[in-house]
Amino acid sequence: MTLPSYTHVVRDLPVGDHPYLAVLPGALESPGIVRIHPDPDVRRRLIEGACVQVKPARGFAFIDVDKPCIVLATSYLEKGSDLDLYLDLLHELTHLRQLEQGFDLWDDRFDYVDRPTEIEGYAVAIAEGRRLGMTEDDIVEHLSSPWLGPEEVKRLYGHICGVLDGGPVPNWDKALEPHLKTSFRPW
Repeated sequence: MTLPSYTHVVRDLPVGDHPYLAVLPGALESPGIVRIHPDPDVRRRLIEGACVQVKPARGFAFIDVDKPCIVLATSYLEKGSDLDLYLDLLHELTHLRQLEQGFDLWDDRFDYVDRPTEIEGYAVAIAEGRRLGMTEDDIVEHLSSPWLGPEEVKRLYGHICGVLDGGPVPNWDKALEPHLKTSFRPW
């Protein structure tokens, strides 16, 4: 699959903090960004204020809610597929917007695949992936990870399809109810 230039991720960044646009320079031109927030001024502010911390961490990408910033593992930046990196950067930017809205990104009241913040983040990524030509098999592969079994991937995919078909994000209202928030660091 040939990807448009706005999906290009800069892979030779050193360990440390970088502006989101230094990692994904074409982000403001990405049609996928519109799904994160419909207002162009809000999108620009979110993108221009976002930080990506390249770190020799395990895994892929996640949000450090204390900083807040996107943490991108060096091994993933170096070896991840172009499409997966691009989609994950959209997913994680969605989480930064959610964090601003007051969501608990590590809300342990929900299983990972039922957590509304994850469902919305993946819905943003999968909508863009479909637009770029991902097949259903490609999508399942993108959703699959070491911490999810096949049944969990299937459940997550079902939630995402429901949202992309116009349904509500499951557990959205409950996620906004007051509770003790989680500060979780997966490293």
